[in-house]
Amino acid sequence: MISLGASYVFSPSMLATWAACCMAFGVSVGLFGVDQGWINFVGGNKTSTDKQLAQKSEDEEQEGAMSSEEEYAAITARLMSTDVAKECLENANEWKRLPYFWNANDKSFESAFIPSTLHAPDKMSVEPVVFLNRNRQEFVFIMHIGKRLCGHDGIVHGGVQATLFDEVTARPAFWNLPRNIALTASLKINYRRPVVADQILVLKSQLAKIEGRKATVTAQLEDLKGNLLSDAEALYVSPGNEKLFPDCSSKIKAFESTYPGTF
Repeated sequence: MISLGASYVFSPSMLATWAACCMAFGVSVGLFGVDQGWINFVGGNKTSTDKQLAQKSEDEEQEGAMSSEEEYAAITARLMSTDVAKECLENANEWKRLPYFWNANDKSFESAFIPSTLHAPDKMSVEPVVFLNRNRQEFVFIMHIGKRLCGHDGIVHGGVQATLFDEVTARPAFWNLPRNIALTASLKINYRRPVVADQILVLKSQLAKIEGRKATVTAQLEDLKGNLLSDAEALYVSPGNEKLFPDCSSKIKAFESTYPGTF
C-alpha cells in the first residue's frame, strides 16, 4: 500500500492497472506516429509509410519537371507571338526560321559556353527563335533573358550583352565567309540604355562588308517597343588553318534544312 498524503492511497493492483494503461497509451501514440510518418523504424525493409513518402517525393519532382516544361513552352510561345516573329513568319519568302543551337548533335555541345552556362532557367530561359533572310546576310534573334544574368540589380550585365553580340554577329560572317567559318577579330559595343532583365529582347545582325577573308558585321539590341538598347560592330576573319578549323559548308546546308521551307 502506497500513501500520498492523507487523501490518496494506492494499492499494488491499482498501480499495476495504471502502468498498463500508460503502456497501452504509449503504444497507441507510437502506432499513430508511424502511420503519420512521424516515426520510422531503422533497419530492415522500408515501412509502407517510407514507401509512401518516397512516392510523394518522386511525384513532387515529376510535377516540378512538368512545370518547368510547361514554363519553357509558355516562354517559347511568347517569343513566337511577338510582332517581329509574326512578321517573319508571314513573309516566308523573305525569312526562314533556323535553330539557335547549331551544334546540338555534336560532342562539343555540352562543353560549349552558351548551352552549358547561359541556357538555363532565369538566364537564357529558352532556346531563342531565329530567322534568316533570303539574302543570307541578315538575321533576327528573339530571346528571353532572365533575372540571373544581372550586373546591377535588375539590369542585364554588360558582359552578357557582349556575349550575345558575339553570338549574333557571327552568323552573317559564317554564312558569307570562305569555307563558312569565322573567328572574332574585334567587337565594339555601344551601351545606349540599361537593359532590364526578365524580358523578351530582339537582336538583329547584318553583314556590312566583306573583303576576302574578312567580314564586318553590325548588330542592334532592342526591346519589343523597338527602343535601341545597345549596338555593336564586329570584325570576323576566316582562318587559313584548314586542319584546325575545317570547312563548315556542309553543316550550314544541313542547318538550313532543320525547319521546313526554302527560299
